Amino acid sequence: MLPPLPAFEQPFELWREDGSLHLVLAPGAQLDPQHMKEFIRLVGALDPAGTCPVIMEFPAHVAVTDEARALLRRVCGAQGHAVALVATHASSRAQAEVFKHVERPAFPFRIFNDRKAAETWAHQRKAGQAARQAEVPDR
Repeated sequence: MLPPLPAFEQPFELWREDGSLHLVLAPGAQLDPQHMKEFIRLVGALDPAGTCPVIMEFPAHVAVTDEARALLRRVCGAQGHAVALVATHASSRAQAEVFKHVERPAFPFRIFNDRKAAETWAHQRKAGQAARQAEVPDR
């Protein structure tokens, strides 16, 4: 039996903390294009500049439809948020690997087994982005 979804409508929690966006999917979540649109809208609202990396926790028994994955790839390629996906369950990791190799996201995307490594990578990506922006001369 799958755990119940949260009391709110979205099967995820999203917040900004320490310069990163944190996305935690509910165990057993079934993500369709409507959920993905809401996720993308909230990311844009929390980070209008598009500089915060996203640390996503992808627990067991989550299913993302093909349409939702395609939407994420198509829309988020332009935004360029780096995504560090934490998948500690074999089925979650398998879905993440399929996304990485089939959808070939245009944004930086890496899969991790633990949150600490994902956070380290995300913060390194953000620091590198800030350094590149500092090198651009004012016009």
